[in-house]
Amino acid sequence: MSSRETLAEAACELFLEQGFAATSVAEITRRAGVSRSSFFNYFASKSDILWASFDERVDAAVRSLSAGADVRAALTDIADGFAPDTLALGIV
Repeated sequence: MSSRETLAEAACELFLEQGFAATSVAEITRRAGVSRSSFFNYFASKSDILWASFDERVDAAVRSLSAGADVRAALTDIADGFAPDTLALGIV
């Protein structure tokens, strides 16, 4: 598992245990066993963890468009098979 995945998993656990607002980046890094600087290598803020899967889909669409893909197809790829993130659902 990558450090990014480890951080996301640690954050998910903490958000579910104590809530998003009550969870600090320091707690996430401690739970994940990585440094604070490692956290910021992957995420600009703790809220970025919530958007990670959507951002990955958008990045893939940008790469497709750069390679000449049809705009409609690239946008459809963002939405196809996209399920709500379990982390976001757990916080709501």
